[in-house]
Amino acid sequence: MIKRIKTILVLLFCLVITLSYAAGCHSDRSDLLQGSSENQAEDVKGSDDSIDARLTELKNKIVSPPVVVSHKSGEEIYSSGDRELIFIKGRADKGNTIEIYVNGILKQSDIIVDNDGVFETLKGIEIVKGKNAIELVAINPSGDKSNPTKFNLSLIVPPKVEYSVYENYENLVEIKDIYYSTEINPLVYIYGRHLPASQISIQVNDKIVSETECNDQGIFEFDGVMLKPGNNEIAIWAITNDGFISAPEFKNLLVSEDVSVPFPSDLSGYKQGNANYLSWSSSVDAEFYSYKLVRVEDPCINPDLEDDVIETFSNISASSYIDNDIVEGRSYYYTLYTLDKAGKAASSNVVAIPKPVYSIVIEKVSPFVSSTIGRREWFYQYYEITNTGNVTVDLQPMMAWIKLDPEPEKDMEISPLWEVHIWNPNVDQYYYSDEAICATHIADWVNTRGSTEEEEEITYSTDGLTKIVTVTETTKKTEKGEVNLKRIMTETTETTITETDLSTGVETVTTTTDTSTRIVEPEKIGSLIVGLKPGEKVKIVIKIQNIAAYANDKITVHFNFAPVDCGGYFFIDEIVSTGDVIVTSSGRN
Repeated sequence: MIKRIKTILVLLFCLVITLSYAAGCHSDRSDLLQGSSENQAEDVKGSDDSIDARLTELKNKIVSPPVVVSHKSGEEIYSSGDRELIFIKGRADKGNTIEIYVNGILKQSDIIVDNDGVFETLKGIEIVKGKNAIELVAINPSGDKSNPTKFNLSLIVPPKVEYSVYENYENLVEIKDIYYSTEINPLVYIYGRHLPASQISIQVNDKIVSETECNDQGIFEFDGVMLKPGNNEIAIWAITNDGFISAPEFKNLLVSEDVSVPFPSDLSGYKQGNANYLSWSSSVDAEFYSYKLVRVEDPCINPDLEDDVIETFSNISASSYIDNDIVEGRSYYYTLYTLDKAGKAASSNVVAIPKPVYSIVIEKVSPFVSSTIGRREWFYQYYEITNTGNVTVDLQPMMAWIKLDPEPEKDMEISPLWEVHIWNPNVDQYYYSDEAICATHIADWVNTRGSTEEEEEITYSTDGLTKIVTVTETTKKTEKGEVNLKRIMTETTETTITETDLSTGVETVTTTTDTSTRIVEPEKIGSLIVGLKPGEKVKIVIKIQNIAAYANDKITVHFNFAPVDCGGYFFIDEIVSTGDVIVTSSGRN
């Protein structure tokens, strides 16, 4: 390039000489012709030296701009923060120094171009989030500067990985700094967000434990992440679709192992006026967190530490509470839970205020149809059972009496005669069903009227000359008196053996009697009628169908119901009865 400039200057100089020479010839051609050849040579030499000096001066003042080889204008750079260091590499004339400007501010000015014409920012140049205007200027040793080399860089900062740590997926109790755990190595649940389809990695205490992918909404989850006792460092980072790796987001959690259960308080209480008064002993747990007083009306339901809490106390010295929100005629069940910082809870004794009363009554409602029915016809007897106690109870159906009159022949038992159900018409639910009644069945516990069963067996001697008829008559009767809330069944068995000599016709009759007693309990049948609250009523129906009974055949049905507590204990002294339901077959087809 310098040679080209020199050539141009020489041509311009020659043109000037030529014009000057022509002008001189026109005005004083004879003077020019009289000049010596030596003077002419000296003038030419002097002019050449002046051009070289000017060319050298011009060459020294012209500085070539630097060329950047490490970046392209418009390039996007991804970073995990709002600032990032970049390293620029390029080429320029050796011996020059490079100045770098970012957004009009000089960032570095001591970058030397080496003998190979290469320069590099070894310290790094800081750029900021968004668009950055970069300018590079080369400066020669004389201080002359080149035109700037300009290009733009954009610093792209994706969103940070955001996440929270919870005790588990179900309760979503967030762990902030300290986790009071009941386990040595607790498992935690992590929920977070980042760009959709990003690959998420989690590291716990210098070990990568799992990887997952964000869904279409940018949500990711890790369940069952194990921590250790003491300090735990959790780091989570993301790899976006374009391969950018975000900076790890760190959380430090301290796991404090607390395997002991709080010492339970002793709860007591009483009813006075329209309020229930509760009191308890204070906790002595060093990791005490709170008391929770819970109340339920149904003793069969375990109290919930969320829905059934009526008051929470964060003061360890709290020791009493007055419950004004009560309904007269109902018994309430109170439990005080003492919680520690690990979330473990110890329950006190259960206090019932006032004392629970289990009591029910049954009333008959008129039937819809006559008690005389034809074959394939139904009879309905309605009842209402009312909970007259102060606590929610279940009702247990109990067999009392199914008596057929007349008693069918034994060989006819294969053909069902009647069908009996206990039915709730309001919810269309059956608590008892027997669709194949073909013989009498009387529960031992309620057999106070007495019942007799007879069996006959005919056999022959080995020689075939003697006929043996054995008649066994068993009578059962339950005494009305109770022993330890149980009844005594007396069973008398009379056996008559008649031996007939077939050759002579002589009969020999032998009769023996055996009596025994045993304690019997009520016979539970069907399924429970559950959740009858104080004052609440339930409607039941005794349904009887005539399947194949003959005209004037009768069936007598009698059921009992007993209140049952949550432990399955039924209160014998509170049993109620349907009374006898008697249905007659008309025999019509």
